[in-house]
Amino acid sequence: METAERICKRFHSYLRAGEYAGRVTAVTGERVDVETAFGTVSLVSGGALQPFSCRISGVQPFTAMNIQPGMDVMLDQKGIDIPDVDLYVDVTMAEDVDLTIEGMVNLFLPVDLSIRARYIHRIIEQFSANEDLSLLVIAPDSAPNLKKLVGPMADLSAAFFEQDLDHIRSAAAACSGFGGGLVPASDAFLCGYLACFSCLSYALGRSRDTVLSLTRAAAQGAVTNTNENGAVALLQAGEGIVAEDVFQLLRSLFSDIPYTSLSAWGNRTAKGTNGVNTLVGISVALYDLYLKNALA
Repeated sequence: METAERICKRFHSYLRAGEYAGRVTAVTGERVDVETAFGTVSLVSGGALQPFSCRISGVQPFTAMNIQPGMDVMLDQKGIDIPDVDLYVDVTMAEDVDLTIEGMVNLFLPVDLSIRARYIHRIIEQFSANEDLSLLVIAPDSAPNLKKLVGPMADLSAAFFEQDLDHIRSAAAACSGFGGGLVPASDAFLCGYLACFSCLSYALGRSRDTVLSLTRAAAQGAVTNTNENGAVALLQAGEGIVAEDVFQLLRSLFSDIPYTSLSAWGNRTAKGTNGVNTLVGISVALYDLYLKNALA
């Protein structure tokens, strides 16, 4: 038996509510994805705590346990069981971690927000690579292979500014599904964009219902133009649920938390899978939806 140390609070609330049957859909050394009636959940052993996941430490790579896609999984308030490989994860003592943006407290627009934004810009420059979307922030005119995204991304910002739900759906659909990887690069961009928009909105005093209506509309549009993994990430972003490193980065951005913390969480985000693309989304949303006008 293994013991989960930490668990996404929203995921834990589902487990406490009943019993579920699931199926393994993907396995890597540090992650097992399980499809359930309430969406995809994960067991993770490294990296940041993810939405709808629980963290186990000290285990051998999941691939060494002979876990295979298609295996049955049972989930309930006590734990997660993959009987074919005799793996049981006890979640009863796991620490609940709130990964919902609406759960952040004391968000506000710091007077040095433009300086904080530059820290994120520098992290994007530092971790920039040929296969990511970093040039959209660093040097958009020198990224011919990304030009097909420039127009749709500008349209997305216009739609959010207007708060037009139909426009948001169509603009998000035009932005999604671009790039390789399990979760396409532009989907990670959208996840960062929606997360930043949510934080900015709460800092401005907008209501939860207003914010979620807009982010859910974007997710609904975006999932029509991407793969299954991208859809999972986008739907979670639409609900305002983010990975722990992104959560802490945004909390540092919309506060007076020291720059050292902002840099540390930004670096951790950048080092994660699709992390630079998520930071690009945060940077673009912050500039297009606030700083561009505030600094004019």
